[in-house]
Amino acid sequence: MENTVQKRTVLVVEDNEMNREILCDLLEDDYHVLQAENGLVGLEQLDAHCDELSLIMLDVYMPECDGFEFLQRKQADPRFDTVPVIMMTASNTVDDEIRCLELGASDFITKPYNVEVMKNRMKSTIRLRESASMLGRLELDSLTGLYSKEFFYHNVEEVLRANPDTSYDIVCSDVENFRSMNDRYGQAWCDSFLRSLAGTISGNLPDMLMGGRIGADIFGFLLRHQPDSVLKAALTPGEDDPGGRKFVVKHGIYADVDHTLPGSSLCDRATMALGKIKRKFNSDVAWYDDEMRKSQQQEQQIVENMQASLEKREFQVYYQPKHDLHSDRTGGAEALVRWIHPELGFISPGVFIPLFERNGFITKLDFYIWEEVCQEIRRCIDAGIPAVPVSINVSRMDFEVPDLAEQIAALADRYGVDHGLLHIEVTESFYVENPEQIAATLEQLHANGFYIELDDFGAGYSSLTSLNTLRLDVMKLDMSLIRQAAATQDYSILRFAVLLADGMRLKTVVEGVETEDQVAALKVLGCDYIQGYFYSRPLPRADFEEYLSVHAVR
Repeated sequence: MENTVQKRTVLVVEDNEMNREILCDLLEDDYHVLQAENGLVGLEQLDAHCDELSLIMLDVYMPECDGFEFLQRKQADPRFDTVPVIMMTASNTVDDEIRCLELGASDFITKPYNVEVMKNRMKSTIRLRESASMLGRLELDSLTGLYSKEFFYHNVEEVLRANPDTSYDIVCSDVENFRSMNDRYGQAWCDSFLRSLAGTISGNLPDMLMGGRIGADIFGFLLRHQPDSVLKAALTPGEDDPGGRKFVVKHGIYADVDHTLPGSSLCDRATMALGKIKRKFNSDVAWYDDEMRKSQQQEQQIVENMQASLEKREFQVYYQPKHDLHSDRTGGAEALVRWIHPELGFISPGVFIPLFERNGFITKLDFYIWEEVCQEIRRCIDAGIPAVPVSINVSRMDFEVPDLAEQIAALADRYGVDHGLLHIEVTESFYVENPEQIAATLEQLHANGFYIELDDFGAGYSSLTSLNTLRLDVMKLDMSLIRQAAATQDYSILRFAVLLADGMRLKTVVEGVETEDQVAALKVLGCDYIQGYFYSRPLPRADFEEYLSVHAVR
């Protein structure tokens, strides 16, 4: 019995039932084994047992949620950082192995298993992670004398557990632009500065019980609950260093903390408040509030519902027509996603899209939209409705799919959709982050007959280098340009953008057009297409088809 209790827990995520049972039989003498038949069930098991798991054995290719998506979603939740993953696959593809390792996998084994090799790799991975964990649990931070992160979290939880009726606050303090300070002043000065700062904050906070260094330049403090005015006074900005060096420290506060939450979650709430004032002049202290709590709850609800909503087709594609100024008819449209949940109601794209980009779900949603658009174009053709080109926004993460161009081409061919009817919208920020990969993928898409649109030109970052390097067909001018021009009656910037596009043989689309005067001005400038509320709002599928029947070029 004693031996069973000491067994480490391993989670096996494998969709093939026979393979899963064989693997579990091989491991059950040495480990307590949990099973999951796909990635979604595996994520549920991880959520329920993350504190006891020593290792995850994860299959790469599975239905519903494959190994790549599992790793992306695991990586998005810091609670799971300490659980290592060994990938299992029958494929010897180097690209798969590289992608898995980039997404946080610890090792990679191929099927059929060499049992001894597999067991030794498992032991080595577990031993390495446990050794790292023990090092991380050293009680005191050698530089500042505060608790180390793990001990701070642990001791906070002990205090809260022992004093359920006492109110406490968590304060998290962060040095802005610390990396550039390190580069500029050197490590020795920065170490001395952090040591001094830790002592200063500790000394200024009233009823401070303990402090911890929870990041390279982030401190956490536990203190008995204080009035807001007292904390604000205690956390006033520091003066310049005697050597003339300037520094800025921001503080986030989670007041009257929830005693049931782990220490890491308490600090997460304080740092969430801190994030509100980063890089904001004259804002040094912020409190975690009910609005943040609701936002956090909403994000959790979105994550819990996203996969089921996709399967139930609760994400709907709306189409905003593009008006052709030369023919005075509808000459295209942009596909825009809307999420109308039966219980949560309308969820703004401004809320769920950034979250999906962080957790990796955006790639799955984008391919869903591609298929919806292909189906709609096919439906129009079959019904005798004029089919117009439809542009679709793609995420930066989509370009991490190795065969993106081939997959989109295969999808269009499945529905018999001419590739020229599908336009791909990209922003310049993608190109800045990974220029070689983006340029190569766009070249492949262009070679496959897809049109490439540069979205949001003039929205803040516009590079002539990217214009000259990327294979483009259309330049979309951001709505801020037409609004500024209409407000000042100065269309010189728009005129320059149109002349630039014309010189590069690019069609132009102006977004956000709302008035007849704007339309008249854009006609004079020689713009090709207009998109905005003057002609139409984004329309659901049935209304869009009716609109095309009346307004489209035949």
